[in-house]
Amino acid sequence: MSISTISPLLLPNSKPRQNLPLTSPLLSSSSQSLSLRSLNSSSFGSLSRLPSQIRQPVASLCSPDPNCMAEMKTSDVSHRAWVSHARAYWVEKFLIAWDINDNQASLYLYSSINANLFLSDQGIEGYDSKIALERDECGLPVTITQKFPRISTYQAFKVPSSTKVEDLLKCQLAVASFDIDGTLKTCTGLQLPGVLDDMFAYSGPLGANFSNDTISLNLWAPTAQEVNVCFYESPTGDTVEHVKMEEINGVWSTVGPRDWEGRYYTYEITVFHPSTSRLEKCQANDPYARGLSSDGKRTLLVDIKSEKLKPNGWDELANGKPHLGSFADISIYELHIRDFSASDSTVDPDFRGGYRAFTCKDSAGLRHLRKLSEAGLTHVHLLPSYQFGGVDDNRSNWKHPDLQC
Repeated sequence: MSISTISPLLLPNSKPRQNLPLTSPLLSSSSQSLSLRSLNSSSFGSLSRLPSQIRQPVASLCSPDPNCMAEMKTSDVSHRAWVSHARAYWVEKFLIAWDINDNQASLYLYSSINANLFLSDQGIEGYDSKIALERDECGLPVTITQKFPRISTYQAFKVPSSTKVEDLLKCQLAVASFDIDGTLKTCTGLQLPGVLDDMFAYSGPLGANFSNDTISLNLWAPTAQEVNVCFYESPTGDTVEHVKMEEINGVWSTVGPRDWEGRYYTYEITVFHPSTSRLEKCQANDPYARGLSSDGKRTLLVDIKSEKLKPNGWDELANGKPHLGSFADISIYELHIRDFSASDSTVDPDFRGGYRAFTCKDSAGLRHLRKLSEAGLTHVHLLPSYQFGGVDDNRSNWKHPDLQC
């Protein structure tokens, strides 16, 4: 019987989505570490805010909170309903979908690199660019309605082919419609998953990649304005080196010497964040990390192929595994690491609930696994085997209440 772990592959989605969500789920996060699948929505674990130049922010132009109401300069209360949600969808490089039924309306796309968009009685102000959109009378193409059926009845609007879309996607964005006399009718933010997949689908290496002489770091973050690597010599302590990363087609990269191995690092990302409607400078772990410090606060640069990482007897164990003729022959047992030994009195109290419980060869749990192996079990799936934010890794911080029932 072999013990293995099964983990999700953290890669940008290069396959078509079946549905677009109500808000742009472009960044998932926990209180300790951040998944940088994309960088234009949701919340970061720790934020260091840049000074805001927004006078009256359109707080929910792209807000992930569908109940968030925007602040605005205008006294027209009805404007609140127009900007409560990110209702428009940027679905392809030069195509935006929006549910606007007025064929006489003029539509514009606004952007601000420093997140200065705000509403006034005259409409959206504080923009760096204002681009007229052209209604596509043919409607959304079948390729789009098949990917995103919930917006199949929306109208299609063309973005001019001369537009540098890759630059706009790093900005605060909004679309607005005006009637014939130039009065603002409605405005909203944009959801970006479609255009990000269309322009930046990527199947190359991500995270840390080791060669004989160098280490490369690669991060998929097409909406980021700037990314730097902050290196540390230990799990705690100050930054010892900043390295600027360069972007090619949404992937930020840098290459350094092999002696980076063993260092800790985080990414420092400058990005527009819809939940705050501000440009933010954020510290984030590598979502493709293979090693983390306690509580996932920093990423460890570790080569999992290194001989230094092999436990004693690893090669003998690997070479002694029974031959697997077919994946159909696998019989898998899912095993929760904590539950395996948390209440096992045959395990050393200091080992219970953790990995070291598996070193107690005569424990009740190990005896049970051996019996399962003799009965035909071939694989054990350990979970959760990766850092997650719900548990403090430092046992000295744990509290054990003295309860009497």
